[in-house]
Amino acid sequence: MQFIPERQATILARLQRDGRVVSTALAEELEVSVDSIRRDLHELEAAGRLQRVHGGAVRPLPGKTQFLERLEDDEPRRELLAGRAAELIADDQLIAVGGGTTALEWAQALRRDLRATVLTTSLDVASALRTHPAVTVDVLGGRLDRASQTLTGAGTVEQLRAVRPDVCIVSPCWLHLEHGVTLRERAEAEVVKAMIERSRRVIAIAGETKLGWAGPYVVAETEQLDALVTDGPEPVIVEFGRLGIELITP
Repeated sequence: MQFIPERQATILARLQRDGRVVSTALAEELEVSVDSIRRDLHELEAAGRLQRVHGGAVRPLPGKTQFLERLEDDEPRRELLAGRAAELIADDQLIAVGGGTTALEWAQALRRDLRATVLTTSLDVASALRTHPAVTVDVLGGRLDRASQTLTGAGTVEQLRAVRPDVCIVSPCWLHLEHGVTLRERAEAEVVKAMIERSRRVIAIAGETKLGWAGPYVVAETEQLDALVTDGPEPVIVEFGRLGIELITP
């Protein structure tokens, strides 16, 4: 029988190899009780090494959970991708955009002579556009979700039912070929899902680190995307192109 550090090292090795582990299978392999495995998983989750799910654990999802934490990161690639997405906006369009650091970069990158209306749930996006000379800003009302720093709630979703945006700019937490466009926060996801469903064209901005992962809340199937702005490797993004998604790279 292994000591606890050895046992936990084995668990992490299995997780790295398979992407997930099952508590009962680990207990049988390591010849310990399921309760012992649960304690190991609890300790490893507290250390940020894995994410517990029903019956076992999966590898932790990449990315910081809080908007304000991500805002402190200096990511030149994020600015580059946001700038490419900003180039796709035409005059006289109504653009729906949620929150996130990439959405904020997108707002700051809009050309100064653009005439358009931005409909947003993000106070940060609205603030970034407050000095833009020709962009009208409409802020959807709701309750502030502190993790995503966006306005959310049933009333926010109801307001979206009264509009038909030309474009939706979505910056998902993760994008998976099979599992779709996903976010971390449920309240934010409900609003972004409504944005996507009401928009004529959907443009996703997803850097390499977001590709191939899936979070808990699905806001769109991959096929609902019209365009993907990404710096992902060609062998990965070509699969998105095969779904009819326009690929836009730096």
